[in-house]
Amino acid sequence: MGEPLSQTMPPRAEIEAALARIQEWPGLARSPQLAKFLNYIVGARLDGNEAGIKAYSIAVDVFGRPQSFDPQNDPIVRVQARRLRAVLEEYYASEGAAEPVIFYLPVGRYIPEFQVRGGVPSPAAAESPVTGFTAPTPQLAPERSWLARLDDIVLMVVLVFVALGIAVVMTQVLAPRQVRMAVPQPPVVAVSEFTSVAAGQASTSVAGLAVELVTDLKLFPFIDAVYLKRPEQGAPGGAVPSFELSGIARTEGSEMQITASLKRAGSDTAIWSMTEKVPAAQFAASIDRISQAFADQLGAVEGPLHTDAIQWLATNVELGGNETEYLCGLLFIRYRDSGRSDDEERARGCTNGLLRNNSHSAFGLAISGGLLLDRTLKTQPPSARDPEPIAEAERQLEEALALAPTSSPVWREYAFFLQSVGRTGEAEAAFTSALQLNPSNLDAFAGYARLLSLRGKSEKGEAMAMEALRRAVSAPYWYHEAPAVNALRNGDNAEALLQAEALVVGDAELASAIAVTAAHRLKSEDALNRSIAQLLDVTRFRRFGILPVLRQRLGDAELRTEIGNELAAAGIDQAALNGPH
Repeated sequence: MGEPLSQTMPPRAEIEAALARIQEWPGLARSPQLAKFLNYIVGARLDGNEAGIKAYSIAVDVFGRPQSFDPQNDPIVRVQARRLRAVLEEYYASEGAAEPVIFYLPVGRYIPEFQVRGGVPSPAAAESPVTGFTAPTPQLAPERSWLARLDDIVLMVVLVFVALGIAVVMTQVLAPRQVRMAVPQPPVVAVSEFTSVAAGQASTSVAGLAVELVTDLKLFPFIDAVYLKRPEQGAPGGAVPSFELSGIARTEGSEMQITASLKRAGSDTAIWSMTEKVPAAQFAASIDRISQAFADQLGAVEGPLHTDAIQWLATNVELGGNETEYLCGLLFIRYRDSGRSDDEERARGCTNGLLRNNSHSAFGLAISGGLLLDRTLKTQPPSARDPEPIAEAERQLEEALALAPTSSPVWREYAFFLQSVGRTGEAEAAFTSALQLNPSNLDAFAGYARLLSLRGKSEKGEAMAMEALRRAVSAPYWYHEAPAVNALRNGDNAEALLQAEALVVGDAELASAIAVTAAHRLKSEDALNRSIAQLLDVTRFRRFGILPVLRQRLGDAELRTEIGNELAAAGIDQAALNGPH
């Protein structure tokens, strides 16, 4: 800028005039958000509200972030501040080169500084332009005594302590109150031996099934299980069971029917039961499969063990400082199962509160990283992503792994991250680690199947995808992603259309592209019209183009080409296929 700058605060009118001139500059007018950002911080500084110029208030007031915004997880303000500094520098190097008032935003701060171009008048005596005489030098007041200065120091100290006291009181009054509530705790299940019941024979215990069930249930996050050799026996280790699980095995001819029954501790009423049937001669060899079938139903979020917590969360929308890994985990799984934005906000708010209370929660960091990545992928162009939030998501996930290197859920979230950013080889290794640590991690199982299927033809991926659907109590929408892609690739267009209809609940992108392709091949006009309407209404397709988004989502280039050709043949024009529309 060439000329010396003065740090003297210019008059408010001059600052406001300079602000109006830069707001009219096309370089800033092109970015309404940056213009609003500058206007906000300059106005706050002029009003003397420097204390209110913080990342949180800027994110909420300027960039429309929700009240649950956490600067640690969302770098929007840092990113936009960097852009604003660059715009200011460009302005003062071009159209604003003669601007008398300079706006400056220091690095690492959001409080603007105002600088005056040109030197400051010298404090030395100046000649009067009216009389031509030199103005007399003002007489300095005599130096005050040390005792008077001591009185001033004492008064200053007293005022400081009074101000601190007021600040502490106001902090307590204004701070959001944390209401302690009786929050649900992770369930503890006491498993006792199953009883073999046969006509004319004494009842005996079914060896091995109860122990196997304890092992399988413990693999699920937030579930503890203890083994009771006899129902009347107390739980070992001081654990207080909230549920009791037992059952019977009854022989009908050559078939054995094994029924598991769950009740609340201290109650005689069953709240859940399930029956598995096997040939009697194969029972001993089938214990592992039977146990896994029972555990899959009991351990699922939709299962009976988490019903109380799910209902509690539906009633208590605001957690008020009572965020726990258990509650945040349930909210996060609900979001992953639904893909809904309101479920995402609840999961994000819970996770932010959890990390405020415990910044070293490995599961909280893993959830936070996953949520940050999801938001980034949804809102940014496939070919021009901001690397900063992606790097922050990776940092959180790597910190979670360092804190909990044997956690299957953390490895699963890291695998999802690696797949989303295109590091498929590393993602496959991470999914393998998640499943080695916990073979019952059904989301990791389905995620691995999806990775293999989207990357290309894979018999293993196809088998795993169908197995995940079979084992799920209520399959999340994204479990249908791999079966839909596999069916389309194999030419089973009716099945592809069926799977796409289940997928569209939470993933309109892949679902609509697959549905249009399958419906066009089937020559089904009703399905084709419905699917094209859905395809052209997908937000990211409209913003970035259909094929650019599919390149991000679908790794199989050959299948992408087939889908593109079918979409074009179905009447989708090239402009919509390749760019915004």
